[in-house]
Amino acid sequence: MPTEPKEGRQPENDISENLVADLTRVARIVCTDLGLPPDGAEALALVRVIRGVRSRDWAAFASAHGLENWLCIPLCQELGESVSQLLAIQETLAFQRDHDPLTGVGNRGYFNRRFESEVRRALRSRTDLSIIYIDLDNFKSINDAYGHSCGDMVLQRLGKVLQTSIRHYDLAARIGGEEFAVILPSTTCWSGVLLGTRILEAFSKEVFTWEDAVFSMTFSGGVSSLALLDEDRRDGVELLKSADAALYQAKRKGKNNITLADSDRLAKDRETLVQAQEKQFLFSSMGLE
Repeated sequence: MPTEPKEGRQPENDISENLVADLTRVARIVCTDLGLPPDGAEALALVRVIRGVRSRDWAAFASAHGLENWLCIPLCQELGESVSQLLAIQETLAFQRDHDPLTGVGNRGYFNRRFESEVRRALRSRTDLSIIYIDLDNFKSINDAYGHSCGDMVLQRLGKVLQTSIRHYDLAARIGGEEFAVILPSTTCWSGVLLGTRILEAFSKEVFTWEDAVFSMTFSGGVSSLALLDEDRRDGVELLKSADAALYQAKRKGKNNITLADSDRLAKDRETLVQAQEKQFLFSSMGLE
């Protein structure tokens, strides 16, 4: 960052160039002297106070010169207000770290952390944990026909449907290009199938308009839970494998459906594995009644 001018005021473009040049110079000196790669995984925050600059002045200046990613913390206000602004900045940064910028749902990193935590909690408390794997049907054809901007619109719409369909302690995340997952703590696989079906019905009713085209979309889903796994296989890795296999089955069955993992085995053992209040839904959805 620049030193303060003794007289007058530097032009804004000079200030912008000096800000970037000063920080670049410091980073180069530090990395060179310490023998570190400039693009290492870890990072150090360098802080310098710019006197006489108000938050609103910096916001306008940063926007004009492409410096929005710089962290600005006001120091000349009442302590309580400054702390509140700092906490708000931290919350924003935490949200950006954990969420997909396109769809607003969780990203893969956040999904992994939450999933590991929920698996440990479920095993410790001996409660169930379900997961839904979702993959958009024929998504590539949309990108090929109308472009990636149209595909982005579809992804955003699915993200909104997911967010409005789940409970506040569930987690919907985008784990790949057109692949999503929903973590359902303390939820049986039957309830997972019911929720997945409800989400699919809501999403399939969405009408997409792009230029002169009007179309609808569907997805395939695979559901599994810890309770479905043999006791010696009840862990996060096996649960993800089971849900992924169920998703693959859903695709093979013609797409646009929600498939429960190990449904054939459950059909043979339904008297012992299915709770009484859930039998009617499960086996009617499987066509066994």
